[in-house]
Amino acid sequence: MRYPPISVDSLEVGQKYRGTVMALRDFGALVDFGCEQQGMVHISQLTRERVDNIEDYVEEGQEVDVWIQSLRDDGKISLTMVESKIALGGARNRDDLSPFADLDANEFRRGIVHHIAGFGAFIRVTLDDGSEAEGLCHITQIREAFVDKIEDALGVGQEVRVRVQSVDLETNRMILSMKEAGASGGSAPRSRAPVDWSLFKDIKADQWLDGTVARIASFGAFVAVKSPDGYSTADGLVHITQIRDGFVESVESEVEVGQEVRVRIIGLNLRAGKMSLTMKAES
Repeated sequence: MRYPPISVDSLEVGQKYRGTVMALRDFGALVDFGCEQQGMVHISQLTRERVDNIEDYVEEGQEVDVWIQSLRDDGKISLTMVESKIALGGARNRDDLSPFADLDANEFRRGIVHHIAGFGAFIRVTLDDGSEAEGLCHITQIREAFVDKIEDALGVGQEVRVRVQSVDLETNRMILSMKEAGASGGSAPRSRAPVDWSLFKDIKADQWLDGTVARIASFGAFVAVKSPDGYSTADGLVHITQIRDGFVESVESEVEVGQEVRVRIIGLNLRAGKMSLTMKAES
């Protein structure tokens, strides 16, 4: 244990620590992460896969990365070794959602992805007056196209634009969306028409297309590309390894939102509605 030890009162859900496995149980592993109290990584929190034998994955004395998964009322600390399994509602302090209750659902607000789960992203939203609160953007509300894995669309720490769809003050829950609102009242943003992916399936891999960077993440840039006939627009992912030849340390150092780029299609999944792009020339 480090000295002085980390106070339990200072812990928050989502914090990351480096710890040491102190003991194994059939149901999980006790980890010393420098806190005045050890935490438990349940067997279901070791990996995304099913674990039948905990000793196949960890051993006593092994150093591991852990995240605070939840803080229980009885003082026990639940940890996870899978960042995307961080639980909602484990934080001790409830956000004051009252400043968010009467916001225009058509207006976008600035947010930062705080943590992600299999079903969506928890985003910290900041208003112009400085009020902050966390809400859930369900996986179906991230973009118009189908999202198979949340990690393919968002990364922790990514800055995003969201709309506050609903606020429940009784349960202290806020629901968000990254999608544009449907046209209503003449002032709401127009939502993008459904993507006709068939317009992209016959484009050859050596054909360059004009695109605009729509948003960026730690793992790559999402680029809006128009079909050759100009009738449909779709977002595709330029993975960080496909931005240019050579090692790219940071996506932000190479491209920015709104930047016009030229890309090629190197992969298209019609059923999933996912398109892989590259900014690199054919080798």
